Amino acid sequence: ALSGSHPECPRLCRGMVTDSTYPGLNVRNIEGLLRGMASKVEPTATQKKAASASHKYLRDLMDTGGIGNRILRSFLSGSYVRGTAVNPLGDVDIIFLIDESKWATGFFSTRPEPSVVLRSFADAVRYRYEKSSAFTQRRSIRLELSHIDIDCVPAIEIPGSDYIWVGDRKDDAWIKSSPQLHHTALTKANQLCDGWAVPAIKLLKAWNRSLPATAQVRSFVIETIAVTALTAAPQKTLQDCVLGFFDFVVQFRSDFLQIGNPRLGITISGVFGMTVPDLARTGGNVASGISGDHATSFMDRANRSRELLHGGLHARTEDSAAKHVFAALGWA
Repeated sequence: ALSGSHPECPRLCRGMVTDSTYPGLNVRNIEGLLRGMASKVEPTATQKKAASASHKYLRDLMDTGGIGNRILRSFLSGSYVRGTAVNPLGDVDIIFLIDESKWATGFFSTRPEPSVVLRSFADAVRYRYEKSSAFTQRRSIRLELSHIDIDCVPAIEIPGSDYIWVGDRKDDAWIKSSPQLHHTALTKANQLCDGWAVPAIKLLKAWNRSLPATAQVRSFVIETIAVTALTAAPQKTLQDCVLGFFDFVVQFRSDFLQIGNPRLGITISGVFGMTVPDLARTGGNVASGISGDHATSFMDRANRSRELLHGGLHARTEDSAAKHVFAALGWA
């Protein structure tokens, strides 16, 4: 079995696998089991309510004082608003569109320096949350609350488009991004898959979370690969969406010397690492920084999970099928 475990596994084993609604092993049984698992990785109503209250309160606070006069509007971004976050709900992203004229421009630019803008936001967040930790990340300020983290992302709107400029502190440059186009791409994939792409992505993110650090990738990489693959080859069941993801990843293992033959613009290579193009067509690689060894480990884990799922489909008993499925997704 893959490393890691899920706290709901014992209850699922008791409540679903031996339930009378699964009279005999067939594809529908595996589908039903996966749907039950998908419901368990969904953030709880309590988590969602607390996150909603916290982000609304922070946005209200940031709409006051000096920083409030520099903010045009704010909106939610990330997996929380796209509906692909998993339990436990770890963070919420808020985009703050700023009036760039309220900051001094850079020496060689007509825009303010991202590091200066981020520093202003860090000061504003710390002033409003004296008893909480807030630290500057590459493109955001992370506020750590007792129940959730909130990432505050200052950005500049690009008029007449779906794009925004997000400040990058490391390069001190403004990077083009589009939360709206990410959401649109996910919605399209989900519609093409009769609504099963989103629950499949949640299961896959939970699976990724169960992997060792040497194989685990950012959850947004999982989502981007899944949306790309399922848009190109839509599947009509949750089971086939999950298998479709693993099939897509595993095919890169057959490349000669794993040099990374691109498929849909994606490469996963034991030599070159990973290239996963941004769905917003900005030219960015959402999987940048992943080494060849890391990519190989990720592919190997995907292959193992694929084999376990196929083993579950051909198992002779419900218990055996369930064990295969739980192991495949890191629940055992």
